Amino acid sequence: MKKCASCTKDLPDAALHCVFCGAKQPPAPALQQGLAKTAFGYSANDLVDPRQQGGPQPRPMPPAQPAPTYNQPPYQPPRQAPPPPAMAPTVPPPRPSAPPPLAPPYPAAPPPGNFVPATSAAAPTMFVQAAPATSPHANQPTMQPPPPSYGMQAPPMQPTLVPPPMQQAAMPRPMPNPPPIMQIPAAQPPPYLASQTALRAIRPVEPWRDSLRLLMFLWGVALLAAFATPLQTSPELLFNWKAILADGPLQARLLPLMLAAVGLLSVVVAAIPMPAGARGAIATLLGLAGIAVPVVLAGAVPPWQDLARLIGLLLLVPGLVLRNEYRDSLMSRMLVTLGAVGILLPLLLPQGGAIPLVSVFKALIDLPGSAKVEPALVLALITVVVMALLAWLPAPVTGGAKLWAWTLILWSLITHITNLLLHGNLGDVVTSTPNAALTSWIVGGGAGLGAAYLVLVGYGLASVVGKQLE
Repeated sequence: MKKCASCTKDLPDAALHCVFCGAKQPPAPALQQGLAKTAFGYSANDLVDPRQQGGPQPRPMPPAQPAPTYNQPPYQPPRQAPPPPAMAPTVPPPRPSAPPPLAPPYPAAPPPGNFVPATSAAAPTMFVQAAPATSPHANQPTMQPPPPSYGMQAPPMQPTLVPPPMQQAAMPRPMPNPPPIMQIPAAQPPPYLASQTALRAIRPVEPWRDSLRLLMFLWGVALLAAFATPLQTSPELLFNWKAILADGPLQARLLPLMLAAVGLLSVVVAAIPMPAGARGAIATLLGLAGIAVPVVLAGAVPPWQDLARLIGLLLLVPGLVLRNEYRDSLMSRMLVTLGAVGILLPLLLPQGGAIPLVSVFKALIDLPGSAKVEPALVLALITVVVMALLAWLPAPVTGGAKLWAWTLILWSLITHITNLLLHGNLGDVVTSTPNAALTSWIVGGGAGLGAAYLVLVGYGLASVVGKQLE
């Protein structure tokens, strides 16, 4: 072993560069094969048995020969071999004085066995430039045993380049990267599966939350407009509030008062924020009050045919509105069926020895000219009711439920316009009795089937029942 010329650390004798500081080392003096020491400080002569260094070595026995057939010579004892001459140890040259070695911060790892750098001693390196050889042994070749090949040529190993200690201290140390700041993700709505999306399409939540408020406001204003429209213009201008204050029967004064009360409450309820179910219940009560009060004030129970048509219409319109939104609901289909039966049953049961539906067809054929319009309107109403039974189609098909519902709601407007056109003198009728000519379809006739009341009952009852289907 030898000391490094720069950092004074222990290095093998054959090392040309320091593995710690990278400094070049002077070449080691040539030694005999037996006296060259290894990386662990041993030589080949140290491994020889000391008992055999000074004494004679026995001669190996020759291999056994087959017995000859001729006479063998007499036995001669083996002669002792002369001892080998003793080799004088080679004294290495004195080394220059160096400062005492510092304790390394960590134990140095020994180089791999039989490792000799492939470059020459005078070759320039990364840290030390080439310098002229000053040692007397610089030009002498270094005799080293070749490394064992074990049957294959080992690639030359590259020396490790280590900067000197001063340069290591001057090199800036990389600052550690700060850990990333984890941000809390924003709350996301839960994903909807395909089955949940399809279920949401056929079973919505409060589908009339906004539309019911709008309808109550618009038709409430329509009822107030019907109340404010003059009843007649000649021989004097007459309004509904004059009929309320005038002396007369209770029925004549209560009907316009009921009209104004339902319209005003409808507008107020539409403006007040409340749940859709509660608003639907109030709308249903207002619509039923506008229909039932005139029937009760009439003082006589209507015929069962008119009563069946009235109940059937009050069930058919909410059923169709409900069927348009809750497409897989059995309740909506049952309401549509009961309403259709209530309207069609008086036309199918015999009355006075004849079936009313057959009589309608006969009148359509036999009556002349404009008289056929009335039976044609009856047949058109029957067609709409029958088409409403398409509600039994499987979901998600609506079967045109909303179209048939609004056709039934505005049926009073259709018949009213048709009658005005048939009677003629439309201008005279409008100027003389504007209330009856313009707003009677909103309020309704004696049965109370006005469009405003059907809207309140239809959408209000649908909202109440729909809350139970969500």
